[in-house]
Amino acid sequence: MGQLPTGTVTLLFSDIEGSTLLLNRLGPHWGDALSAQRSILRSCFAANDGHEMGTEGDSFFVVFASAHAAAAAALEGQRRLQAHTWPSGVPVRVRMGLHTGEPQRHEDGYIGIDVHRAARIAATASGGQIVISETTKVMLSNLEHEVVVRDLGWHRLKDLAEAEHLFEVVANTAGALPEFPPLRSLGTRANLPTPNTPLIGRERELAELRSLFEREGTRLVTMTGPGGTGKTRLALDVAATLEHLFPHGIFFVQLHTADRAPLMWAGIAESIGANGDVEEHPEERVLRWLADRQALLVLDNLEQIDGADDVIGQVLAQAPHVSVLATSRRGLHLVAEQEYPVAPLALPARSEQTRRVVEQSGAVELFVQRATMARLSFALTDTNTVDVVELCRRLDGLPLAIELAAAQSRVLSPHAMLTRIDERLGLGVTAADRAPRQRSLGATIAWSYDLLDSSDQQVFRRLGVFSSSCDLAAIDAVVGSEVEDSFHNVVRLVDANLVQIVESPDGEPSMSMLQTIRSFARERLEASGEAEETRWRHARWCLSVVVTIDELLKGSMQMSALDRMAAVEEDIRFALAWSLRPASEVGQERTECGLNLLAAMTAYWYRFGYLAEGRGWYERAIAVAGTEDSASVIDVLHGMGIMMLQQSDVSPATQVFGKALKMARRLDDRDRESRESNSLGIAYRVAGNLPEARRLIERSLVLAREVGSAVREATALGNIVMLLVDFGEYETALTAADEAIAADSAREDPWGIAITQANVAMALLRAEGPQRAYEHLADIGPAAVALADAELSITIVELFAATLAELGDATRAAHLLGTADVRREVVGMPRQVRDAEELDLSIGRAKQELTTQEWEAAYADGRRLTIDEVVREALAVRLLPQ
Repeated sequence: MGQLPTGTVTLLFSDIEGSTLLLNRLGPHWGDALSAQRSILRSCFAANDGHEMGTEGDSFFVVFASAHAAAAAALEGQRRLQAHTWPSGVPVRVRMGLHTGEPQRHEDGYIGIDVHRAARIAATASGGQIVISETTKVMLSNLEHEVVVRDLGWHRLKDLAEAEHLFEVVANTAGALPEFPPLRSLGTRANLPTPNTPLIGRERELAELRSLFEREGTRLVTMTGPGGTGKTRLALDVAATLEHLFPHGIFFVQLHTADRAPLMWAGIAESIGANGDVEEHPEERVLRWLADRQALLVLDNLEQIDGADDVIGQVLAQAPHVSVLATSRRGLHLVAEQEYPVAPLALPARSEQTRRVVEQSGAVELFVQRATMARLSFALTDTNTVDVVELCRRLDGLPLAIELAAAQSRVLSPHAMLTRIDERLGLGVTAADRAPRQRSLGATIAWSYDLLDSSDQQVFRRLGVFSSSCDLAAIDAVVGSEVEDSFHNVVRLVDANLVQIVESPDGEPSMSMLQTIRSFARERLEASGEAEETRWRHARWCLSVVVTIDELLKGSMQMSALDRMAAVEEDIRFALAWSLRPASEVGQERTECGLNLLAAMTAYWYRFGYLAEGRGWYERAIAVAGTEDSASVIDVLHGMGIMMLQQSDVSPATQVFGKALKMARRLDDRDRESRESNSLGIAYRVAGNLPEARRLIERSLVLAREVGSAVREATALGNIVMLLVDFGEYETALTAADEAIAADSAREDPWGIAITQANVAMALLRAEGPQRAYEHLADIGPAAVALADAELSITIVELFAATLAELGDATRAAHLLGTADVRREVVGMPRQVRDAEELDLSIGRAKQELTTQEWEAAYADGRRLTIDEVVREALAVRLLPQ
């Protein structure tokens, strides 16, 4: 092999498509086919000065000094492979991928993200196909007479953060161009949900909405109409046809839970992945992220958001290449808005009653599809056609209404349904107490509701108190039918299509409602006089669940706690909003319930990075808790201080912890005094006052032992280890760590153990050197990251960065630092000053080993990696000899 090229090179990966199947088909002739493939490709690569970097089985990795040479080799290889006479007449089809970049030279080969990108591009191809990146396509721009390049669009590839614009290159011959299946990528840039059923009866609307965006100058289209017309479903299909217009992505933003502009900004920021530091508001992050992108925002459910028009106005003004497709029950009344009313599905003309004609209408087609799903034997016949048409007409062609009615096909014929809908859609059922645009949908839901017996109606109403899906245990605790087991009520509600069954992560069934049906249930709950009692039961259930989760977070079942929280967090927000109100308005018991619920959430918000949300709730709690000394007020101050400290608001946090400590002393609450002394000590550490920090934490330890609190004692012992490292007393810290780990082990607390083990890593790094620290991190790092604690995971990455920097691996140290920094930005958790000083001590040496450009490139690569990816990279390092 000659001297390897450097700088900009083109990387080619190839392998045989379906090699295992070929092996089985060819049997003893497989070796002949494999040898022929290798011989053909090697001669093509060599003829174009390719450098073969590796061969494994049927695959190749080859590097070329130019994109032209790589393309020529690939095209000639495909031509000769196609022309070859293969054993048993079974063709061998090879897929290839090309990418042009600047990989890093390393030992006898190349490393870096460009190598991974080329391999991922090749993996998307089919046999006989050559897929290339955009950079390679640019390099081939002067070969348009020799090759044909076809645009395959933007695609997400495994392990790559950003989507890639991919192309296909084929020889420009007189014959027909080959056709290949869709690429084997993770999909396109659109993050659209996948509908469960095909869109029916909307061909005209789909074409019209698409043409609006293809028309120059249209940037805001608002799809308006009453609830149940299928606006969201139509918007998804429209957006899916527009990917070619928006190379930087299509982003679906669900906003049904937002009711004001700040929550709308936060929802958009989360959906588009607009990360930033804690000082930057979601509005600023969104506008900065969208400023130079050509993207489409699909904003779903805007009618209830106060200030939605201002949000969209700012996006259109400050992001000139962004367009918006919105759904709402009313227009936004902006100058740039193109309002598109979404009408109900088309109904047959009254003069048309024959089956062949009416089944062409969207409303009838939808009814037949859903009725067939409910009862397989259902069919549109000459006998039932008139009833089906009249039924769809009485339901005003509203898709949701039709779907609900069709579900009754399990037990009712269209004629029977029509008789019942006549009885239940008259005056006084629902129309009188709802807005005109909601009457048809409301009447339909009311009809299904009225079909229930009184026990089922009560369970249905009370289910409306839940904000998300709920399991049977939750239903028993909150809904509690007085007549029979609520399970039987739920079964009947599912049969009536008012409740849906979904599978929870543990495989158990959970119950869910469509949002419009949930709203109806809540209206009925308010009208029944049962709302106050039901919300009380819901809040107490939320408190019991959160207390259980909080206990799990303190023990060995932490991952199950995360799964449980994910299932109930919307309900907890609902319960907090209901209960966190001044006692003078709602009574002391209700306020106290909210404060207890809040206190139990502190550990979750702190450990898993939900600092902004937690702080927002604590700000609300401080406003309603009052100023009188009480355990609840101490807990509120404690939680607020934690959120402040994690966001590096050190001075306010110190004041809050100090106030809580004084209150605990006045109440002679020595358990809380121990906790607040420890927290205030940590605040002083962050502020740089190590002696006062040490005094307070040692005092916390004394108090913990006096009151016999194993939790407080273990916490203090772990923090003393951290302070000993800060003071440079490394040997003493290592000895103290044994006692701290023993205390946490006795409590079966893997989180406490991992925190102390992380402090041990820094002590080992300074006392015994990077080799010993690396060995320790390799042992404890994966388990610590698996706990999913935001700060702990980042800390492990930073410790790996410092250790590898000391070991002389500057590139990987930069990767690790980049990942740690971007994760801190995402969760809004700045690095504390003392920790930054320790990290900089090691990183500063690593920066001297690379040029500024090399360091910045490696750091940027790290910012694109996940924590799991960068930890795997750190674990793969070969240890340097001592």
